[in-house]
Amino acid sequence: MNQTEQKLTIMAEQKENYGTHLSDEELEHFKQKLKEEKEESEKEIERLKSNAESIESNSDDRQSGQDHHPGDVASDAQMKKTSFTLLEKQREKLKKIEAALERIESGTYGVCLITGKPIEKERLEAIPYAMHSVEAKSES
Repeated sequence: MNQTEQKLTIMAEQKENYGTHLSDEELEHFKQKLKEEKEESEKEIERLKSNAESIESNSDDRQSGQDHHPGDVASDAQMKKTSFTLLEKQREKLKKIEAALERIESGTYGVCLITGKPIEKERLEAIPYAMHSVEAKSES
């Protein structure tokens, strides 16, 4: 048995153990969706980093000038805070996407981490990196 066959055998055994309800085709579909989401998220993180650096640079330029209008300083501070909040949310999303890709490889994708029950396919279509079923989310 070659390495690929061994990996497929292990994945099939893990699917049985964890009760993964998704077919190989569905898993491949979600893997592609997650890869696309990951790429988009990485691009957004880079854009937000660049934006934050630009705000920081503009803020430094204003502070070094003679006029320090309180509205400009407050506006810069708010834009910086918003930018960093969005950046942190994108980083969290990227971590969830990477964890979902790992669950696909381990054969546990689509299984709620709280209840151990299958996550609805509709939910996975909407949020492919979902870790919990709707039932578990509504109880928390």
